[in-house]
Amino acid sequence: MNFLAHLHLARPDPVSRLGNLLGDFVRGRPDDRFSPEIWRGIMHHRHLDAFTDSHPAWKRSRTRLARERVRFAGIVVDVFYDHFLSRHWDRFATDGESLPDFIDQCHCDLRSAAALGPADANAVIARMEAEGWLASYAELAGIDEAMHRISRRSPRLGPIAGGIADLEREYAGFEADFLQFYPDAIVSSEELHRAAEAGRKSGAVL
Repeated sequence: MNFLAHLHLARPDPVSRLGNLLGDFVRGRPDDRFSPEIWRGIMHHRHLDAFTDSHPAWKRSRTRLARERVRFAGIVVDVFYDHFLSRHWDRFATDGESLPDFIDQCHCDLRSAAALGPADANAVIARMEAEGWLASYAELAGIDEAMHRISRRSPRLGPIAGGIADLEREYAGFEADFLQFYPDAIVSSEELHRAAEAGRKSGAVL
């Protein structure tokens, strides 16, 4: 659910950015539903999620959640990390690009690639732009709204609505975890991109 981070770690082009977002919507292995380029983005997202779940800093963040939200750590902590990416954007931005400019370019790229994605994902992506989700993550109020928005998807997700309390209680700890984690995520992402490029040249998706 860390849309901002997945967009930041994607290749800076429409197809890669769309594919990386589709990692939260698409299940199954590569097939003829999408082009190989879209699948590379989806698989990049999945490999990064696996890297994230195994990282010591992310595991430490998981322990900072209230007991009723620990099982949702893959959602809640990821959204928290988008908050800290927003707050520390200048440290991680590519070529000094401002966060508003980056978000505008992502919206433009996603619109241009929309025909390559499924209708349900496109509806969420359009809503993300219309309601300004990516920009909202910089403020606690935006994270609180994201927690409530996610919680409304299913009664099972109800405990997520209170997630802002965990962030406020352990803010400095979550921030320190993110700052340890994200440089490693960038390195892992670059390695995945190089492997995907080698696969592309050989005709493989992964």
